[in-house]
Amino acid sequence: MRELLQNACYGPGSYFQSNHMVVLVLGILLYFFMADRKAGALERRLRGVTAVLLALVLFPVSAAALMLYQTRFYVYHWVWSLVPVTLCIAWGGVELLWELTAQKRRDGRTGFRLAVGVTVLLALLLLTGNMGNVRTVTEEERIRQEETRQAAVYLEELPEMEETLLWAPRSVLEAVRRRTGEIRLLYGRNMWEPEAAAYAYDSYPMEQQRLFDWMEMLETGDVYEVPLGLRIFLEDVVAYPAENTAESNRILADAYMLQLAAEYDARVWVFPGEATERVTLACGPLYEKYGLRAQQLGEIGDYTVWCCEQDVQEQGKNYE
Repeated sequence: MRELLQNACYGPGSYFQSNHMVVLVLGILLYFFMADRKAGALERRLRGVTAVLLALVLFPVSAAALMLYQTRFYVYHWVWSLVPVTLCIAWGGVELLWELTAQKRRDGRTGFRLAVGVTVLLALLLLTGNMGNVRTVTEEERIRQEETRQAAVYLEELPEMEETLLWAPRSVLEAVRRRTGEIRLLYGRNMWEPEAAAYAYDSYPMEQQRLFDWMEMLETGDVYEVPLGLRIFLEDVVAYPAENTAESNRILADAYMLQLAAEYDARVWVFPGEATERVTLACGPLYEKYGLRAQQLGEIGDYTVWCCEQDVQEQGKNYE
């Protein structure tokens, strides 16, 4: 709740910086409140509703309550969708244009005054509106997007994808889901964006969360340390012999993560190209200890695609 209150306190400042139209709403309400003119029932109702909703989204406590109601999937800016900003500006703009250009006065210059008023109003809307932010894409980002798109195309054509789940870095999963809904994923966007699961009460098992952490660790390389949750998980589930070296421990841990993905029926894997040697080393204990054979199917840009299959002999032993 404290976080919601903080967002409600600092939210209006950031919102006003990106949307100056609220100033027009406040000006329209102030003008018609101070002006001595008769208004119809619908006009009074619109002004009253707009004023009440403005007070609710600006007052921190009521704004926090509204944010709690809309769930964490949405940020503070979405609360402003309750305020009829566009409707109020449209109504107030027409009323002001009619009054200030004296359309009731018939002196032959009605059209000229109306044209000048429309020009001034459009200029005001352009000056107070948000002209949009031009987002530039770096060459490196553009190449990465193209590689993930090519990986999605390659995976879509694999016959193995019809009977298994896909385990891949987040960028590849996003590219796959943008392209097709036919490929089943080991986990979805709500794994790395908890806000996407705001209306759901189910959560992923701890093993799947650790699979995500391990894949993201491969994606980032040696830039970041191993997440604490992943490190504790591997220490608990992988029994390392005392004589093993750190390198041997890492290979055994990698093999365990690979078989864990296969256990969750994810038999097609996509890894960053930098992790090819690491995955290759883990394939040895993956077969010796778990009876799983992994082979590289192809290479797309900076990614490699792997497929894992149960060894026939080991599969027969399991049936016995």
